[in-house]
Amino acid sequence: KSEKTMDTEEALKQIFETFEPNVLIDFFRAIGVRTLTPVTRSYEIIEADTSHFCTPDLLGVIKLGNEDELAVFTVKVIRSLTERSGKKAQYELAKKILKTENRYPAGIFIFHDDKNDFRFSLVYDVPLATGKRDWSNFRRYTYFVSKEQTNKTFLKQIGEGDFSTLEKIKEAFSVEKVTNEFFDAYR
Repeated sequence: KSEKTMDTEEALKQIFETFEPNVLIDFFRAIGVRTLTPVTRSYEIIEADTSHFCTPDLLGVIKLGNEDELAVFTVKVIRSLTERSGKKAQYELAKKILKTENRYPAGIFIFHDDKNDFRFSLVYDVPLATGKRDWSNFRRYTYFVSKEQTNKTFLKQIGEGDFSTLEKIKEAFSVEKVTNEFFDAYR
């Protein structure tokens, strides 16, 4: 294992121990994100979402190579997370926050529960020729991370990912590449 992989695994263990802002920032540092500027800001919960979520918090902002910024948010969920639970509602809340903020073209959203399991999701806008914008697919750019699992794909993709541009971050979230590599190894 590379030193970076071991650092990423250790940082993930720390998140499972205590889900605190400084521990999350240490995780981003372990995966090589040096341009994360910590920012603390809470967002008003959107009225319909109070049964599923606690107050969303802005953890920090990552400066990307092209002068864009990517926001990192944490959101506590009311119920325990599972592989499938609440993915669509979480995505909708993430879109609302990005639309309300209207400053960031993308965000990493870390939805977490009382067990410190979490969903690590990338949500970004897709500008359309009409001047409006669409959004990334809610099923595609997300990882469920649990201390009950090995989290190998998450550790490999995110731990070895490049967070310098949005396109490279999308690659880190793209499990399709991992799946293709897996099948290529057995052809």
